Amino acid sequence: MNRIVLFKQLLDEKRNSTMIHEHYLNTIREYAPGTNLYMREMHFLMAADPEQPVSITDLAQKLGVTLGAASQMATKLEKKGLIVRCPDPEDRRRTMVSMTDEGNHLYREHLEYDRKSLEAMSDLFGGFSDDEVKRLIEAERLFQKGLCGNEND
Repeated sequence: MNRIVLFKQLLDEKRNSTMIHEHYLNTIREYAPGTNLYMREMHFLMAADPEQPVSITDLAQKLGVTLGAASQMATKLEKKGLIVRCPDPEDRRRTMVSMTDEGNHLYREHLEYDRKSLEAMSDLFGGFSDDEVKRLIEAERLFQKGLCGNEND
């Protein structure tokens, strides 16, 4: 098979994976009994520190989103009773986020949810050696680099 045709096939499969992943991100999930969240909401919660307050600015940087997006997510999660916001006592211009008891419980539940999900993915790729999985990771990074080189398209 022609190499160009192979790369066209790879790009088609990557597009399909991207569409499936986007749907996955935008589907409400029950991470713990009675708690339905979008994955982005769960990622926000998991980026917070269950032991101490963290600034929304730090969360935005950690998640790679704008401060506005992080603030909107904080508003949603505060309404759901998973976090509370308060001014930073050392700099009242900064807003800090702390998890509620319910948020802490969900955080712990999600660790188990993630473990099970990763085990299932590992089982799915059971026929791949660790070195082959590392090559898949390397291929993803190359693909990302290739796409970044074509940002004007």
